[in-house]
Amino acid sequence: MVVLSGLLALLMVSGGFILMVDETQDDEKATPTDSEIQQDTVIIENTSPTILNSGEFTHLWDGENSSIAGFVIDEILATTTVTVVIIDSNTFEQIGENRNTSPMSDGSWSIMTELSQPGIWIIQIQATDAEGLTSNVSISQLTIIAPEEEDVLLSFLWVQPEENSSMGTLQGLMLHKFPSTCSIEYHPQGQSPARLIDGDENTTTGEYSMSVNTSYHNTEGDLIASCGLFTQSTSTIQLNLPVPPEPETDLDSDGVLDEADECDSTPEGEPVYATGCSESETDTDMDGVMDDVDQCANTLTSESVDANGCSETQKDDDSDMVNNVLDLCPNSPSGEAVDTDGCSDSQKDGDGDGVNDALDQCPNTPLGEVVGTDGCTLPNWSAEDSWYCQDGNGPWVRDDNGQGNNYNANTNGVNAPNGGGSGPWFQCDVSVSVSSTEMNVNSNGIPNHNWISAFGPGDVQSHTWSIPLNPTNDTTGGHTSTNCPAANGQWECAADRGQVAVAANGVPIFGPEEGPGGDAVALDFFYFTEDRQPIDLGYCGAHAGPTGVHYHWDAMCQYWEPESGETMQDYDWSLIDSTKHSPIIGWSFDGYPIYGMYTWDDDGVVKGMKSSYAVDRTSDGGDQGYNGIDDWNYVSGLGDLDQCNGRFGSTPEYPQGTYYYVSTPLSGSSSTVVDTNGDTVPMIGFPYFLLCYHGIADDSNAGGGQGGGGGGGGPPGGNAAQTLYSHMPELFDSVEDRIDVRGLLWNTTWILLVIIGAAFVRGNRNND
Repeated sequence: MVVLSGLLALLMVSGGFILMVDETQDDEKATPTDSEIQQDTVIIENTSPTILNSGEFTHLWDGENSSIAGFVIDEILATTTVTVVIIDSNTFEQIGENRNTSPMSDGSWSIMTELSQPGIWIIQIQATDAEGLTSNVSISQLTIIAPEEEDVLLSFLWVQPEENSSMGTLQGLMLHKFPSTCSIEYHPQGQSPARLIDGDENTTTGEYSMSVNTSYHNTEGDLIASCGLFTQSTSTIQLNLPVPPEPETDLDSDGVLDEADECDSTPEGEPVYATGCSESETDTDMDGVMDDVDQCANTLTSESVDANGCSETQKDDDSDMVNNVLDLCPNSPSGEAVDTDGCSDSQKDGDGDGVNDALDQCPNTPLGEVVGTDGCTLPNWSAEDSWYCQDGNGPWVRDDNGQGNNYNANTNGVNAPNGGGSGPWFQCDVSVSVSSTEMNVNSNGIPNHNWISAFGPGDVQSHTWSIPLNPTNDTTGGHTSTNCPAANGQWECAADRGQVAVAANGVPIFGPEEGPGGDAVALDFFYFTEDRQPIDLGYCGAHAGPTGVHYHWDAMCQYWEPESGETMQDYDWSLIDSTKHSPIIGWSFDGYPIYGMYTWDDDGVVKGMKSSYAVDRTSDGGDQGYNGIDDWNYVSGLGDLDQCNGRFGSTPEYPQGTYYYVSTPLSGSSSTVVDTNGDTVPMIGFPYFLLCYHGIADDSNAGGGQGGGGGGGGPPGGNAAQTLYSHMPELFDSVEDRIDVRGLLWNTTWILLVIIGAAFVRGNRNND
């Protein structure tokens, strides 16, 4: 065992670390006692640093000092030093002192040299750690590459001496990458170098000029320009400067003798090249357009050009960086990015639906589908499709008065579907006709689901409405704000306790108040104690009055589909599918739709919309709906909807967006209410459907039936029709709790007061 341990230690050391094992064992591998300790210790051996670099550093000359960089590997980089030595590649002598630097935490390092001129140097790199261990010397090469310099191109213009003067002027341009390096001289032929003329150069533009004294300098000579930062080039023009009275040697007086002048009619004042030709006489690319007006140099000889010397491959009429030959979209709007065909998204229609790609929000529309301005398929839908119970196919439904409660059974209707005699069965019936401007709706007022009419048994009605098909926003203002204070006169108030809209099953939708003036829904949820006239709401926030069945709240049960074994007695708004956009559940008298509570938010996500109203007091019990509308405050941003209980957005029926109202069981307020039973409950969603009209409403639709909830005709000790909703489970433990509260109203003292109150209300206001 000792030998084996020694071998293991030797192997560990050779691998760069030592594993020391202290173990106490006898030859028979006895189990160690509790006092014996077995411990392994790992010691990491320090190793020499390692230099990593590319082997060659290249720097394109830019006038700035070059830098070199690389990587080093070591156990502790913070104490490692990288040393760089620069050696002249010609003399092999060191340049300057050693340069030291410390690597970064990732091992990278860099050093700025003092080398900026083109050349080649040898770079030696070595790293040293804190214990003095060094890496191998890494040899690299630093190359600074000189820029490319084309030969200088020289032009000149000879300005002859004026009359009675011998002073003429040579002027022109030296074209070169580095004009600051250029110089120009005139060497008179056969004369002493002392008569050489040094030109005055503009080191920025390359322009030059020099004065020539024709009485002192030979007018035959060489004009020599030299330029170059790293690569020198020279251009020479042999001149015979014409001086009167001998113009015949240079007929166009351009400074080039006629024998060498390829253009003997150069216009006066135009600079010429060594050929004696000016730009107006030169056609470098041989396209038939002279250089002075040629806007497109280097035209291919096979291409035809316009008057500006430009071929179609050289033109880009819409400035989109794609030439006219390749550009399939020749009029791309300025600033829009284009593809290789020169087409921007606003010029393309990838799915051929007639909406360009820049606007198309549905880029893969199947061929042949009708789309809107956003490129998305328009729904195959019309407003009349939103109505239930059409064509005599409405369901047979019943009034559940007397079914499990002590209301008097409804003896209106028939005793069974398609039956005769008296009984609670009715058939929902709606007819709709459409003109170019409106929907004309007729209904018998029977819902498409069972209901509880409560104190006022329902019966068949004859309702007629005209709903605008093309609603117009109300922008006039100046309305009374009596029934909608938050609108502040901007929009017309809807009725406080009469018809404000019609449900999709042909049942009227009423305002929030009940006959005596309190909030019908708040009363039904025990927000306050009604000491004027009792009222109960049945299934889905509906009940009946003298003008038939109507909704005060919810109404989403129109499209609820019960599970197997469920009936309307099981309905609660919380059973509505919260993952799907709700359908249209009604139409406001201004022509805007009313949706169930689940609609798309601004990001297109289905969301349960909440109202932005809350009651004034939430724990005192007195002003929690007792005064109706006056007890509710609108708080912008509290919920999702505006003062009228609506919003603008896209819907399945209106993908381009529309204003619409929402059925709101809940408020966006986080405040709670202490009800008359002392229970703390959530805030309900006043005004439940709508409180004012965002559009211009046809008020003739709101005709009769604005009153209370059937008066005080409930039987003493009667079993109330209140439907309990799961979002407020703390309201009651059982239906009997509600019965006990309602029973308090029906002692002998209250009977007389209620009868008198009901008679008074009916005499002064239309009844619900």
